[in-house]
Amino acid sequence: MRTKVWRTVLAGAIASLLVGVAFVGTTPAGARPTSSQLHARERMQLATNHSRVSHGVHRVSLNAVMSELALKHSLAMAKAGYLFHTSDPASYYLHGITWRIWGENVGVTGGAVAQMESAFMASPPHRANILRPSFKHTAIGAVRWNGQLWITVFFYG
Repeated sequence: MRTKVWRTVLAGAIASLLVGVAFVGTTPAGARPTSSQLHARERMQLATNHSRVSHGVHRVSLNAVMSELALKHSLAMAKAGYLFHTSDPASYYLHGITWRIWGENVGVTGGAVAQMESAFMASPPHRANILRPSFKHTAIGAVRWNGQLWITVFFYG
């Protein structure tokens, strides 16, 4: 019994360490994303894949390292108080990555991820990015700032 408890504690500590290492330096002053930012990112990934599968399009995989850049972009939009696209997405996200096509959705909502996904799907250019079969991967950054959820979804393939 004691061994099982220690294994569980050790596994949790290692997982926490790995998550911490993966996100060092992703927000100002080296702070790590909060668990709510990570959960929003995961929910956005699930919502994106749900929309894709519901329309007969394959799922996309999440690039966690590249998502650090998307998080920085979402935070910059939140601090500025307005939406804007990444100025040079190919060099910002895709430096050293093999790719053929990319797209970026940015949005803000006072609600949750589900409302953001609904808004994206109601907008023809955002919907086209979500449903484009040539996209294979995403990077997602989500931050709640002053009651608003700011999201960047970068697609590439």
